Amino acid sequence: MFFNKKKQTQKVEIKLFDSITHLDNSIFDKERDSIFDRMSKVGIEGILIAGITQDKWRFIRQLAALKKNVYSAIGLHPSFLEQHSKKNIKDLELAVAVKPLWAIGEIGLDYYEEKFDRKSQIDLLSAQIQIAKSATLPAILHVRKAHEDMLIYLKALNFQEGGIVHAFNGSLQQAERYIDMGFKLSLGGAMTYPNAVKLRKLAAELPLDSIVLETNSPDMKPYNAKKAYNTPFQIFDVYNELCKLRNESASEIARVTCQNSKDVLRIDS
Repeated sequence: MFFNKKKQTQKVEIKLFDSITHLDNSIFDKERDSIFDRMSKVGIEGILIAGITQDKWRFIRQLAALKKNVYSAIGLHPSFLEQHSKKNIKDLELAVAVKPLWAIGEIGLDYYEEKFDRKSQIDLLSAQIQIAKSATLPAILHVRKAHEDMLIYLKALNFQEGGIVHAFNGSLQQAERYIDMGFKLSLGGAMTYPNAVKLRKLAAELPLDSIVLETNSPDMKPYNAKKAYNTPFQIFDVYNELCKLRNESASEIARVTCQNSKDVLRIDS
């Protein structure tokens, strides 16, 4: 936990929001409940659990319904093309009619892995963006080596619901275009690595009101993480590193990034 000293006599407790997690992952089966129990005690204001395949949608929504300050998103991730079918798209159309739901995601484009067919990814993305648009829900975007195409498709589909660009690592110019479309840019463990020079510079330069924080648990561990996998508690490692890179006070960075997550997901404070 991070505490900001105020006049050396008062401690201000920091509250953060983990904007993208995958706590549905089976690696958390033995500790999931204890994670939920500890979150508010250490200052985690909320988490979003994002779905990547249809088989986990129900479980994710159950967790959000049963646990305080846990929010759900469901989608079909581009890196799992072989697990998706046209029926899944129809099922997603039906699923969004059942409230509450806070976003469609993770969805997107992954050009980093050549084995993923680009046309299939684009078709899958377009279908899900249309569903998000019809349901007036924000989108959680997974984008690797494909920011220009993503921006083109979002504009072509006239998507105006905004959302979160997961683990953003594009250019400042691309960031500005996402921001103009109503998106927040998510920073996670990758930013904590000393050799991530470009990303750390970007984290320092982005408008604070465009930034949200994530752990992407169990993946994307911060630098010097001791555990074999990531948990929502590493959100404080991400936050502390961002505080080192920026000029705003630690309390302001916490307050604004937390509120940014709530705003983009339309969560009432």
